[in-house]
Amino acid sequence: MATFVLVPGAWLGGWCWGNVAAKLRADGHQVVSATLTGLGERAHLVSPEIGLFTHVSDLVNLLHFRDLSGVTLVGHSYGGTVITAVAEQASALIRYLVYLDASVPLDGESNNDVLGPELAAQIRSAADSSGTGWLVPPISVAGWGLPDAVRPWIEARLSPHPLSSLEEPLQVRSEAAARLPRAFIRSSPQSALYGRLMERGRDAGWYCRDLTGGHYPMLTRPEALASCLAELPV
Repeated sequence: MATFVLVPGAWLGGWCWGNVAAKLRADGHQVVSATLTGLGERAHLVSPEIGLFTHVSDLVNLLHFRDLSGVTLVGHSYGGTVITAVAEQASALIRYLVYLDASVPLDGESNNDVLGPELAAQIRSAADSSGTGWLVPPISVAGWGLPDAVRPWIEARLSPHPLSSLEEPLQVRSEAAARLPRAFIRSSPQSALYGRLMERGRDAGWYCRDLTGGHYPMLTRPEALASCLAELPV
């Protein structure tokens, strides 16, 4: 049985993994659903000082203080940037890195560098329009493929996201981290960005597969996603 640490993307907290975690636990796996500082149930801690490495410290400390090792670290969207940076610091505790429709930054890149200049500019503009200049308001859930009945529940749990964490670059230089096995799961087959990232991963020898469900499969197809994670060749 595997130990999964599930890392959410922007605007989300550990709550988004609830149904995925329940299925994995029912199958005998150990699961920790992380919530990053300033988001989810930790939204009261939000501040302009929160950057990428605040969130990296969240996870490095979680692994240490919960005595976790041999971990399959799963990052969704922005969470891919976070797990890449965590691997640079804590590769000895990680068994597998899984990118779920996620950013895969290269050395010197930020999450928004991966997204590209057009989307990065839209994100910065959203933060400026919010009145703070440092918080990115949650995007609309209208295109997520959610049943109407659950939309209000999800909307009530989205949190503004600290802009700095999306724009802070990281170093990707650890030889130990580079040796870790990796997977890319694409749940947005129409996305050119995730298509390119998956092909780059495939060229590097990663395990790659598609999963339908849109960009938020933990909310639209949680049981299918849990099965996909359980079937990883670890």
